[in-house]
Amino acid sequence: MQKDKIIYWIATVAIAAISAGGGLGLITSPFMISTLDQMGYPAYFRIELAICKIIGGIVLLVPVAVTIKEWAYAGLAINIISAIIAFAAIGAGASSYGWPVIALGLLGVSYVYLHRWKPGNAR
Repeated sequence: MQKDKIIYWIATVAIAAISAGGGLGLITSPFMISTLDQMGYPAYFRIELAICKIIGGIVLLVPVAVTIKEWAYAGLAINIISAIIAFAAIGAGASSYGWPVIALGLLGVSYVYLHRWKPGNAR
């Protein structure tokens, strides 16, 4: 049980940091801003996405109802899968897929170990 808790927290802190960092990057990083421009997204969507990524990362870390956490997991999963699709749509190089694939893996590990660590949360 202790091992499950440790794995959960390592994966959760990592995905929360990637999510919040990505959200901040969408607001401040010229590279990320120009990439979303290249994908054809409007500026308001970039800001909305940044806010949702930051909130999603925070929700994974704070003590809230499991249902709320599961909405955060779902939102972040949709975001990550959409990023992979968007990179493919603009013909991005293989290096562009690294962070999204890592993030999706960490998100999956965090979700699985949330329910292994707290079995009463399983559905």
